[in-house]
Amino acid sequence: MQAPLDILIVGGGVNGTFLARHAASLGYSVALLEKDDFGAGVTSRSTRLIHGGLRYLESGQFRVVKESLHDRRLWLDEFPGQTRPMQFLIPVYKGDTRPAWYLNIGLFMYGYLSRDPELDDYQRLSAADLKALEPGLDQANLKAGFLYFDGQVAHTERTCLELALQAEQLGARVENHHGVADLLIEKGRVIGARTTRGEEIRASVTVNAGGAWVDQVRSMAEGVPDAKLLSRLNGAHIFLERFENAPDHAVYHEARSDGRPFFIVPWRGLLMIGTTETPYDGDPDRVLALEKEIDYLVQESNHLFPEAGITRDSVLYSYAGSRPLLHAKTKNFNSASRDHAVYDHEAEENLPGLLSMVGGKLTTAPSFAAHALEVAAKKLGRPDPGPSPRLTKGVAPEDSRLGEIYGPRTAELQRWIGEDGRRLAPALDGSETTVGEILFGVEHEKATTLGDVMIRRTGLTFQPGYQPDWPRNVAEIISEKLQWTESDVERQLADYRDELDRTLIGR
Repeated sequence: MQAPLDILIVGGGVNGTFLARHAASLGYSVALLEKDDFGAGVTSRSTRLIHGGLRYLESGQFRVVKESLHDRRLWLDEFPGQTRPMQFLIPVYKGDTRPAWYLNIGLFMYGYLSRDPELDDYQRLSAADLKALEPGLDQANLKAGFLYFDGQVAHTERTCLELALQAEQLGARVENHHGVADLLIEKGRVIGARTTRGEEIRASVTVNAGGAWVDQVRSMAEGVPDAKLLSRLNGAHIFLERFENAPDHAVYHEARSDGRPFFIVPWRGLLMIGTTETPYDGDPDRVLALEKEIDYLVQESNHLFPEAGITRDSVLYSYAGSRPLLHAKTKNFNSASRDHAVYDHEAEENLPGLLSMVGGKLTTAPSFAAHALEVAAKKLGRPDPGPSPRLTKGVAPEDSRLGEIYGPRTAELQRWIGEDGRRLAPALDGSETTVGEILFGVEHEKATTLGDVMIRRTGLTFQPGYQPDWPRNVAEIISEKLQWTESDVERQLADYRDELDRTLIGR
């Protein structure tokens, strides 16, 4: 029998993949198992922002904001192209619950906590400045506005993939489409897991990084209390074609109907609008935006851009992520903590060998991973590992389209495509995606399903101009490489359709 690994990670979202890379970089023996694909869960259904959380200052979450701003810089340094600075515009209207003087104080504190020369400046604008900058904005009762910087990561799922591949290069074993069926327990201690393929993987420490599935993974251990570690909120987003005088900046404002902040964000040639916060206790594998959430976002967008004439028919598609928060006793989820915690099952439930990563948000995944590794290191009798390292100083790719998708892997992709002229051919009518990009996902990026390629390697599913025949055309390109039969192709198309039906309205 092989010696147990140091760490087994269950879950390949942003928290699990950051942890895998961090641990592998320090010489820990690591395996990561993901039941679907890297970043396929909540990570890929977010607002795709890397931000400090300006509104968290209101509820006194200063440590969360400072940590978020620190991690924002790490994302920008390591993943240029994929992550980029973005200017945010906050218009201020007569009657807003957050007047200009209040926002001015908040933005000053935001910059003070940031201490980032590139991003901590902000500007106060007059109503006339705002009209010139964004002429489509509602001008009635417009008093002032502010411009400040945060960041956007366009393809969060691809950043998870990048982290997983880097972890593998550092010696970790990383597996997608390889879930956990049971936790292995011996003499009252978790000693690893039995996978859905029947394999037993033993480890000194098992880390539950299941995100919205944390409570499901925890329930695999017999005898744990029924009390939940998570409160889950569905965050809905809608996607529109750009309209006349659509914003060039990300616009951040409180909703007229309930005062909740929401965003209108340029994204991949479209507008992303979100998010809502709807309590949800259902299956995190089947999460869709509610019609009332879509209507809410349409209505609030029309308030800000009254000449846009947005209707339900304007919505190309929508998704919602079941956002995992630390279990909250309050019903006011707007002020609920966005912090994270490592739940030690030995200390809390007398179940050694198991840790759970609970809560957190996209931006702070590096710090969360560092915290989890610190706790695991103590269990293993190893030295304090310290903060998540900046393993690479990324260089922004020259090709902005490829750079936004592939980030640090862009140069490798371009070299590989250049080795065979056939790979340069356009894969589909109406898309710049090449045959080489599709095959690269299969040959070098662990894509084994049509959904992996369409949704998470190329992002074709989300592209403007998406055509119903694209999935079959992509499946035909993949089939030769993976030796799919016609029945395999049909099954892949059905599985892809099922994933869309469970997670995406309008495709």
